[in-house]
Amino acid sequence: MNVRTHHQRPSVRRFSAGFTLVEMVVVMLLAAILVAVTATRWDATDATAPSQADLLARNLRHMQMLAMSWGQSLRLTAAGGSYSVACVTVGVAPCNASPVIDPASGQAFLVTLSNNVTLSGGPISIDSLGRPVSGSTPITTNITYTLTASASTWSVMVRPITGFVTVSSP
Repeated sequence: MNVRTHHQRPSVRRFSAGFTLVEMVVVMLLAAILVAVTATRWDATDATAPSQADLLARNLRHMQMLAMSWGQSLRLTAAGGSYSVACVTVGVAPCNASPVIDPASGQAFLVTLSNNVTLSGGPISIDSLGRPVSGSTPITTNITYTLTASASTWSVMVRPITGFVTVSSP
C-alpha cells in the first residue's frame, strides 16, 4: 500500500529588519526641510556673542590669576573688535612685552573678536592682590563690558573688591 503522508509546511513569516525605501525618503525629506528652515534663521553673530562673552570672562579671571602669580598689576584694554592684556609698569619679564605673553598659550595676550562682535568698556587694571583698581585704589563700582552682536547684547561685569566676574544675557 502506498500511503502518502502529506506534510504541511509551516507558514513562513517574514519580518523586516530595516526601513523601506519610502520610509527612508520621507525621513530624509523631513530632515532636509528642518535643516533649510534652521539655516535661514540662524545668525552666526548671535551664536558667537555668548561664547565670546564667556571667553572675555575667562580671560579676565586668567588675567587676575596672572597678576597674583607674577606679583604685577595688569591692565585689560578693549578696542572695538579686540582686547589685550599688558603690564601697568613695563619692566623685566614677564612685563617686557606689550601685550604680555600668555604662559598658557605662549602667544601675545591679544584676543580678536569674530563675526562682527564689538566690545565696549574702559580699561581695567588688576593689582598683584587680584583686586580691580583705579591707579592704586580699589574700585568701588562695577565695571561693565558690553559685547554687541547684530541682534543681541551681552554684558560682562567685574565686581569691586573681589574682582568676581559674571556674564549676563540680553
